[in-house]
Amino acid sequence: MKKRILIVGGSSGVGLELAKLYIAEGHTVCITGRKNPDLENAQFEYLSITERSVDLPQCLDNVVTAFPNVNTLIYAAGFLQRGHIEDLSDSDLLTMTNVGLLAPMLLIARLKRHVSSPLKIMLITSSSQYTPRPLEPAYCATKAGLAMLAAALVRDQGVGKVLVAAPSGIDTPFWSDTDEATETMLDPRWVADQIVALSSGPFKFKEARLLRNPARVEVVEMLDNTFQSLLNSA
Repeated sequence: MKKRILIVGGSSGVGLELAKLYIAEGHTVCITGRKNPDLENAQFEYLSITERSVDLPQCLDNVVTAFPNVNTLIYAAGFLQRGHIEDLSDSDLLTMTNVGLLAPMLLIARLKRHVSSPLKIMLITSSSQYTPRPLEPAYCATKAGLAMLAAALVRDQGVGKVLVAAPSGIDTPFWSDTDEATETMLDPRWVADQIVALSSGPFKFKEARLLRNPARVEVVEMLDNTFQSLLNSA
């Protein structure tokens, strides 16, 4: 069955690689971001998530209207932020919260209202959801929160399969203009391949770490369709 797939954060990196893979399989794909990558056979919708929470609902409404009947949401938006909590501005913290948690919640709420079948959700988080880091307080918090959002949504009978993929450092433009060493980071195409593989087959919920040195996949938790049956009978 061919799907209509919305990829938030698809202008570059893993989101873009996922778009290429799904287009090659014949699915209809829309990618969002601040820059159009001019990917053939993909619809592009401009979406800039900033510190202005008041603008976010309308921006997401515009995306949902421009690309209706979504079957699968892939949330791959990223925002690099480092600094001790007292050194981060209000704008920094608001932007991180909006990108990392508020936007996916608002978007899932909108999509779920309009789907005729259970919505499939794929959330790309980070190894930071597991590892507290003093220079990434808001980043760690939103990634952990996004994973918990997924764990809560899977208990909703109106939601289909839910995948949480937590990569550990990917060699993408995310690290541009930083002094971060990227030599040992994961290749974005490899990460995209693993996410496609992880999302295939029957399951209700799956959470996986994508680790490096060496590159490997570790499934942290998986719930099969028996879990859904238990929910239906509860």
